[in-house]
Amino acid sequence: MRSKIFLLTVTCAGILAAASQVAGQIVYGRPASGGVQVTYSHWTLKDTSGTTKIGQLSAPLQGFLPLSDNFEALVYLAASSNSLDASGVDSKLSGLSNMQMQFSRSFSEDRYVLSCGLNLPTGKKQLTAGEEVPVLQMLTQNYLDFPMHRFGEGFGFNALLGTARMVGRLKCGGGIAYQYTGEYEPYEGSGDYDPGDVVSFNAGADWQQDRLTISGNVFYAFYGADKAGGKEAFKQSTQFNLGLSAVYTSDDFRGTASLAYLLRGRNTLYTGTEDRLKIYGNEFHVRGTARWTFGQQWFLAPSMQLRLIGENDEGFGSSTIFGLGGAVGRSLGEQINITGGVKYFTGQADGGDIDLSGFQLTAGVTAKL
Repeated sequence: MRSKIFLLTVTCAGILAAASQVAGQIVYGRPASGGVQVTYSHWTLKDTSGTTKIGQLSAPLQGFLPLSDNFEALVYLAASSNSLDASGVDSKLSGLSNMQMQFSRSFSEDRYVLSCGLNLPTGKKQLTAGEEVPVLQMLTQNYLDFPMHRFGEGFGFNALLGTARMVGRLKCGGGIAYQYTGEYEPYEGSGDYDPGDVVSFNAGADWQQDRLTISGNVFYAFYGADKAGGKEAFKQSTQFNLGLSAVYTSDDFRGTASLAYLLRGRNTLYTGTEDRLKIYGNEFHVRGTARWTFGQQWFLAPSMQLRLIGENDEGFGSSTIFGLGGAVGRSLGEQINITGGVKYFTGQADGGDIDLSGFQLTAGVTAKL
């Protein structure tokens, strides 16, 4: 029955990702562990107004603790330092994210899982308009890739209920999740802001034939209205995500290919009237990774990715971003693993009016206790 929780992990991870950066993963016999991965990301944007450069050094810490049989905890905390040069005007933003804790318990021979999480308000808030807000606005552009683009929020919690079972040769699973985030002051002098609640659903299935596994999943989320000063200010659109992936494994090789399509609706802006605009375009993702293991100590993993983002209703055109990179790692005994990697990005945004280029450098270490 333990194998059934594998699919439950896959299908519930997308739901938890909407509520938290901590994802549930109940795996029998997994020891306590902790790790950190340091990433430096840098992007250059060129258009008719000049050149913009933005860089981020981020360091997320993750910890895993098995509390008892079928009961575990995950902890996540990140910090980053960011710098922006927009046509010669420099801005900086540094700070912590909120600390996130997730507790998961499986029941009935791993057919069901209940997961509850806390979002503790440790992150940086009350950002200054002149120095820090322009950096955050660049970090949240959907055509750029940064490991950390969220800082402080109010106290929050999430809850998830999921199930998994065999249906013929298919491993099937799904779940429902709820997320609450309390009031906080995002910008200096802006007053309290109350994000809307989130309810999401997820369902997926795995089909396995010898060394090949094909997986499909569907994710849907809808959002309550955000409030500023006690009045409705903004409502994020619903999101509908379709995913398909294939994994092939052998003794020393693992190859993964995936497709994903994210369909977004129109956001609602409450400005006296309810204006409905598609602020972010739909997205199509293609990813592929090949991983070779050498002597049970080293691994080498080249990868590629392609993102296509549609235009929005505010006159911002389509975007295309291509990434190519790889990672290498080594096991130091049975307890410690070290990894390093590099990625290069190129592409365009706003229908070709913005030229993009970027890179990421990563180095990480994990240790089993």
